[in-house]
Amino acid sequence: MVLKDFILQNGTFALQETAWDWEDAVKLGVDLLCKAGVAEPRYYDAIIRTTDELGPYYVIAPGIAMPHARPELGACNTGFSLVTLEKPVTFGHEDNDPVDVILCICARTAHDLNEQVIMEAVTLFDNESGMQKLRAIKTEAELREILEETERLIE
Repeated sequence: MVLKDFILQNGTFALQETAWDWEDAVKLGVDLLCKAGVAEPRYYDAIIRTTDELGPYYVIAPGIAMPHARPELGACNTGFSLVTLEKPVTFGHEDNDPVDVILCICARTAHDLNEQVIMEAVTLFDNESGMQKLRAIKTEAELREILEETERLIE
């Protein structure tokens, strides 16, 4: 599972963080992608602009957001960052607010984004017991356990 390996090997996770609003929550995730070298800082601006234009289309389920932008707007490679929030924030989605789990994603190409990245993310979020655990975890060991459980579901 690329998602699990990337997040754990690159340390692109932040658990039980505080965000003041949705922009701050997205920034937490994009900063982790930038630190891992898979996104440029302008990727954050692209997500904000796209959200302003199209709304929070990436709030995909109750409490879950997958912010991303087009690859040419600052994605250098495929990568993931996972942020859980101590207190949820509102993204402006009619049905799925507030959000407390943010999986920022970027991909080299639109094909990678659609074929690989989104499939793995959906598998993670489709595991209801894993999602309940994910919202409560506080350590890397707990995160590793949940991601390995999800990986077993894919195999």
